[in-house]
Amino acid sequence: MRRQVRCECGYVARGRSDDEVIALTLAHVATNHPELADTETAEDVRNWIELVPE
Repeated sequence: MRRQVRCECGYVARGRSDDEVIALTLAHVATNHPELADTETAEDVRNWIELVPE
């Protein structure tokens, strides 16, 4: 199964591992939501991951 995180802005980070999705999500937050970059952690993102069929 693939993993994904959906951002409230509509962005979807998808990957084959939790680490891949976490990295994509944190990069997205830093670029598009810099006001949240210092508050969202890898552990926060890990809790948002959904498993989706391929």
